[in-house]
Amino acid sequence: MFKNELEFDERKTRTEVIEIDGEQLILFDGKPLLFKAEGQLIPTLFFERYIASAPKIAVDRGAIPHICNGADVMAPGVRNIEKSFLKEGFVVVVDETHGKPLAVGRALLDSETMRRTERGPIVKTLHYVGDKIYNTSKALQEP
Repeated sequence: MFKNELEFDERKTRTEVIEIDGEQLILFDGKPLLFKAEGQLIPTLFFERYIASAPKIAVDRGAIPHICNGADVMAPGVRNIEKSFLKEGFVVVVDETHGKPLAVGRALLDSETMRRTERGPIVKTLHYVGDKIYNTSKALQEP
């Protein structure tokens, strides 16, 4: 692990990078907000400001265990699509009942096409509840 300091908004923000099996978890003032995998920065499920404003894909109860094991989101499990987005954009996958964030993924279709799609994969899951980034981030947040 190495530490680094950056200047933002006339105050110092402490950044830390934790290496986890070839991926980098990036903490800002102790909060795990981003990780870098396969050359791209991806928001974590602990990045509350991002999660609150991101496009959401609500899935039914049957899809939850699959997504929480890293499966991609399939069209038949989708119950609602919130906001517009482009193909390849990040989306947050949530459960339809409580809106709890389950995963961050990359849209395989734009929102309009996705709304009309009835089968096949529609979101590539990049980060999910229970993966190594999630578990490390959660452990860092506990007192």
